[in-house]
Amino acid sequence: MNKNIETDRCSFRRMFPLFFAALSLLAVFGSATPSGAFITKMGDMPLTIMGYINQGLGYGITGDEHYDTKEGPQSAYYNVLLEMELEVSPNLRFFGSGMLTGDWAYEFLSGDSEWEKKAFVNSRDELAHDTVLRDLLQEAHVTWTPGNFYLRAGKQIVVWGETDGFRIMDQINPLDQRRGITDVEFESTVLPTWLLRAQCFFQPQSTWLQDLGFEFVFNPNADFEKNRDIVPGNDVAGIWAPNVLVPLGPGTDAHLGSLNYDLKEPDTWDSDGFEYGLRVRSVVRDAILTLNYFYGLDNSPITKNAPMMPDIEVSPWDNMLIIHPYVEGYYPLFRFGGATFTKDFPNISSSALGGVAPVLRLEGFYAFSNTFTNDQKNTFETHDEIRWAIGVDWKVKVDWLNPRAYFMISPQFYHRYVVDYPDAGQTLTATASTAVKENNYQTSLMINTTYFHNKLQPSIFWLGDWTYGRSGFIRPQLKYEYSSNWDFTLGAIFLYGDADASGKGFEPLRYKDHVYFTASYRF
Repeated sequence: MNKNIETDRCSFRRMFPLFFAALSLLAVFGSATPSGAFITKMGDMPLTIMGYINQGLGYGITGDEHYDTKEGPQSAYYNVLLEMELEVSPNLRFFGSGMLTGDWAYEFLSGDSEWEKKAFVNSRDELAHDTVLRDLLQEAHVTWTPGNFYLRAGKQIVVWGETDGFRIMDQINPLDQRRGITDVEFESTVLPTWLLRAQCFFQPQSTWLQDLGFEFVFNPNADFEKNRDIVPGNDVAGIWAPNVLVPLGPGTDAHLGSLNYDLKEPDTWDSDGFEYGLRVRSVVRDAILTLNYFYGLDNSPITKNAPMMPDIEVSPWDNMLIIHPYVEGYYPLFRFGGATFTKDFPNISSSALGGVAPVLRLEGFYAFSNTFTNDQKNTFETHDEIRWAIGVDWKVKVDWLNPRAYFMISPQFYHRYVVDYPDAGQTLTATASTAVKENNYQTSLMINTTYFHNKLQPSIFWLGDWTYGRSGFIRPQLKYEYSSNWDFTLGAIFLYGDADASGKGFEPLRYKDHVYFTASYRF
């Protein structure tokens, strides 16, 4: 193990109780202000401190006969976020945030026979608590805004996309998905990156063009960061490890365990890891239009089987073999040009539905020479591809269900098309080990509303993948805003997958059904 990482972990374990207590006390003092933020001064400069503390509990509701899950209490995810902004002058600000993230399940399930025999205990170093500095330090940047110019340098998040759930244009910042589909704050899943971002804005004197802006983003590869995907193996992915069976012969299968990776990635400050983004944003006849271009690396690696015999062990839970293959790969080039379009359509509004106009969102790009793995040949090959999505946001009034508030209904459709797909009998795997066909389809639907002066917020989200049979998940959720500081969330996630699409879509996750409860305190 890297000595510096181990030193960071030891320091974290010693300081964590004190740090957590200090944040809790700060939350109490901060709540004295109406906004929940703690405002003070550093010299003559205003300093704003805010954040939140989340504590969740996940309860598995799928039978314990499945190797990849655990019935009963199975997770206790937490987030502690602290944000500070220092206003040096009206156009110069410093911002920094730190976050503790982890799962107390590794403490309260220590010694549990099922937890240990299914090898979940072995994922402790990866998932119990984020302890290295790069994870504890979230955003850290300085922003300078003289006139119509905007410059931000430092560790930050850049949002380009217009869709929810489908990351099409949002390819600059990687994601941390190791802890699966659960009720954590969305911001905690996006990984800030060291970037230089510049924008300039104009207001043209035109009746059809109301606004025009240019944005340039540069990633100097100061600290190579990549997606942290859900990967095979209970020993590294914990409770969210996919259930994939490896056929060994007629009627005989083995579990797919963790993979032995040999991945090439660019060194720090290496120009091979430089990334560039350019966006033009305009308001044309009340429609928001952007043109986007990105040149960089894919945030997930492309891999193929390495010419080595896999490691094999026997599971003490069900006595089945566990196969640990060797794979090799790298982070391929990722280049695309695309656009987004957002506009409301007042002519479609209906007084019977509340009179609010629907908002149309379009987003898509054309990617050049993306790298795929030909599964039959076990070789890499390149193909152009198109990804696009369309979505609608519509607030409608349904008096007999809710006479005081609107329902927000947001359906979406996503399509991914691979150009010059191989001949029949050959299949492709994309980065993040995602199996893709020539045409790949997904749909989603979000419905939410509020009751009791916005305090009670029920919602339901559904995502369906139609590429390999039918798979997806449904998430009903109820959130209660007790006060400006406290809120509580109760929800459940039900996953499903076509048994004939083994290892594809959401099928490997279909035994992950669980109920979750989260308490959150904002300060």
